[in-house]
Amino acid sequence: MVTRRRSATVRFLVESAVSLVALTGCAKAGMEASGGEASASVAADPAPTSQVDADAAKALREELSRVGPKAFTAADHKPGRVQHIVLFEFKPGTSAKEQAETMRRFRSLKTDAVRHGKPYITSLESGTQTSGEGLGRGMQQGYIVTFASEGDRNYYVGKPIVTDPEFYDPAHESFKNFVQPLLEGAIVFDFGPDRS
Repeated sequence: MVTRRRSATVRFLVESAVSLVALTGCAKAGMEASGGEASASVAADPAPTSQVDADAAKALREELSRVGPKAFTAADHKPGRVQHIVLFEFKPGTSAKEQAETMRRFRSLKTDAVRHGKPYITSLESGTQTSGEGLGRGMQQGYIVTFASEGDRNYYVGKPIVTDPEFYDPAHESFKNFVQPLLEGAIVFDFGPDRS
């Protein structure tokens, strides 16, 4: 029963993120508008695809500048559950083996992503696209990574916001370098406690 409820919750969150992206135009439309170079901007240093994305990135950069990277990535920085949703669309020709390896490597971050010798991801759920709503925007894999604080999320995400390697996770950076050449597009959507 718990597994069914959890699967339904994961499906709902991923479908909601995709639907929200479809409604706000934060997905491929922005990449296509920039000349169709979606794959070039996926993981290296993605340009914001909407004003919402640009505003979020600006706010994080300003906060990082104000408090410094040590505080910004500290485990106790802005405690409260943060959900990090990631959706992938693979380039045409990406093999089933490469897609399976992507999922295996992403799932392994649950234990491989560590700080001070301990894992800091509180949960990691994943799956492939199963929605019939027609709003998937070509995304093929989805992940929900949960953190106990914004600081943990900031440490995990690292680039393009945190650029000092002392303050971001090398395991996640390595994964991004592995997956980037395989991706046609990606969507990342984070949310946490409402602090307004």
